[in-house]
Amino acid sequence: MAITNQERVGKALQLLRAGLAPFVEREVVDKIRAGAVNMDTVRKFAEDPTLANKPIADWDVAGLLKLMWETWNEVFRSTLGFAERNLVSELRTWRNKWAHQEPFSSDDADRALDSAARLLTAISAPEADEIGRMKLELRRLVYEEQVRN
Repeated sequence: MAITNQERVGKALQLLRAGLAPFVEREVVDKIRAGAVNMDTVRKFAEDPTLANKPIADWDVAGLLKLMWETWNEVFRSTLGFAERNLVSELRTWRNKWAHQEPFSSDDADRALDSAARLLTAISAPEADEIGRMKLELRRLVYEEQVRN
């Protein structure tokens, strides 16, 4: 049975969460220990009922991306560049579109997969390879469809 673009993006978001979680936790904890993070910023995430009482490594992808976005200057700017910040913003948009069950064209799915793979590559997460394979498979299917038509 063929996988839909919505399912592709969902799988990519799962892989993104798996790759981002340890990186985000490590970076935030290191900056907290160094006193470089405003604790009020982190505390508001701890008050979110879906994230409360969970280590950062167990957060969902929406929480991880939001934390990255809102603590960028304090935590991630020294490790990642402007391009990665743009990817975080874009991935938040794709995640919201996926969560609200909006349709994904093949171009949109390709872009979402590419952005996830690029962010994971930037942090040297091995999940980037699997998303890259998913992206190539999608491109192969699009090409085959174009040849048929």
